[in-house]
Amino acid sequence: MRIELRHIAAAGLGLGGPVAWGVVSGRPAVGALAAVGALAVSGLFMGEVRPGLRRILVHGAAPVAGGLAGVLVAGRGWLTAVAVVLVAGLLAVAGGISRPMAEHSTRFIVFMVIGTGVAKGVEPVAAAVLFAEGAAWGLLVTALCLHARKAPAEPGEPRPAPPARALLRRWWRTLGSAPGWQYPIRLTACLAAAEAAGLLWPQPTASWIAVTVVIVVRRRLDGAARRTVERAAGTAAGVVAGSAVLLWVPPSWLFVLLVAALAAVRPVLKEHHYTLYATVMTPLVLLLMEGGARVAPATIGYRLADTAIGCVLALGLGYLPWVVRRERSVRAVVG
Repeated sequence: MRIELRHIAAAGLGLGGPVAWGVVSGRPAVGALAAVGALAVSGLFMGEVRPGLRRILVHGAAPVAGGLAGVLVAGRGWLTAVAVVLVAGLLAVAGGISRPMAEHSTRFIVFMVIGTGVAKGVEPVAAAVLFAEGAAWGLLVTALCLHARKAPAEPGEPRPAPPARALLRRWWRTLGSAPGWQYPIRLTACLAAAEAAGLLWPQPTASWIAVTVVIVVRRRLDGAARRTVERAAGTAAGVVAGSAVLLWVPPSWLFVLLVAALAAVRPVLKEHHYTLYATVMTPLVLLLMEGGARVAPATIGYRLADTAIGCVLALGLGYLPWVVRRERSVRAVVG
């Protein structure tokens, strides 16, 4: 994919704008919550020359809807946990219909979990409004930046999508076999364990366990060990960096610049180095979740512990048993 200056500008302005508004209005936490809404749509069109308005709306709908669902159910204890796990499980099953559906469902789940973390202690409707306003801003900035000048179309014709009926028939057949249920079971098992751990060990950053799980657990098992290690390493490094910044409590103007700068480098890193991308994304999310406020020194320990728990759950429930089972099946067929 081709990353241009306008992709970087769209990402930086998309998140920096709401944070700057919050700082100017004297409510940085409010601006940070709106920026999470912008984060839901920022970076969806990296490498694309001029995505159409319909494509922008379609691809932005899933993460925005997921974030709104998360902020609306946040802060209700076990009810929140059950709702998150059930919705994630249903969407994981539905994601097997097609690759675009898998991408949309994954974005919905990720931002639903993030939404439950950022909206704790905030009135649900107010949080939903702020999130929606931030998402609208992010979409507007994306549309303006990526349509700023004429550009040649990407080479090659798009491949026609298979008929919806054929996709549904194939999906229905996969549900009749074990592989069709593998990812939903892996994800819901890890997410249920993460939500339970967060509730049974009450501490300020408990929601980060579930966030780590949905970042690390992915649909495909091929190369999962390497990707898991990369995400785990990047997430842990990002936790240390982000928490250190929050311990320092940067001035308001520097907080805005930090968020905008971290958001701006995301498109480049995502295309070239996923570990560094995770390292950048983690402090970015942490800064937004804390709203730039000072955190206690113990928060670094909590964040690292939560990250470790999430990674252990992802590896222990979402990866290792399934890889071992698949290898045994292969050896049984070959032998």
